[in-house]
Amino acid sequence: MNESTEIFDSKLNEIDHYQRFPSMLPFVGKNYGKNNSPKIMLIAESHYLPPKSTISKNPEKWYSSTQADLSDEEIAWINTRVILKGNWKPAGHMIFRELNTRMSEFMKVEEFRAMTNVAFMNGFQRPAPETGDSIKNFCKSIDYTIGAKTINEVVKIIEPDLVIFVSKLSWDKLRWKIPKYESGVRYEFVCHPGTGGRYWHNKKYEHGLKKFKSLIENEINKNALQQRI
Repeated sequence: MNESTEIFDSKLNEIDHYQRFPSMLPFVGKNYGKNNSPKIMLIAESHYLPPKSTISKNPEKWYSSTQADLSDEEIAWINTRVILKGNWKPAGHMIFRELNTRMSEFMKVEEFRAMTNVAFMNGFQRPAPETGDSIKNFCKSIDYTIGAKTINEVVKIIEPDLVIFVSKLSWDKLRWKIPKYESGVRYEFVCHPGTGGRYWHNKKYEHGLKKFKSLIENEINKNALQQRI
């Protein structure tokens, strides 16, 4: 099963945004950092809400709301851990299928779900107001501030070795608002895995699948070398 460990939850639950929306807690795979493996964290873009939902259309309204203001259906749409445990058949879940497939290859893991070896969260803490549309068309200053703040707080708690933004949008808008963390965590980015042949599978594009493979394999090799020293 693609389970999320709960060993960090006592601290993650103290983060302001997760106190408001506990269903948005990041997924931290059950094998994250186990057996001396590198701790890798992936950051995507945002969740969506059902087509008739309106609560995330106004940024200030969203960030002043709590999960109690959402319907059961809306909560399900932003439940990161439940989504990561799902079958990923919906069109909007292609990012999980692609990341899992590629990490299975690069990490050479035998488990059905390679995602159990990494942590995952979205960079933007407000769901995109239009179902299926990118948050880039709706971003406001408050989205950048709260997104970067939440990422920084998660990083301090789960202490990844490598953070990969799997979205150039999240990288461009959020990375530079995240304070430099003393642990030496390294930040990198690749394009969104859903960009297909235009970017992700384009061998001439330097921030696509080829780079993702290199980042994963280099981190594994570096970690293995450190274990031998």
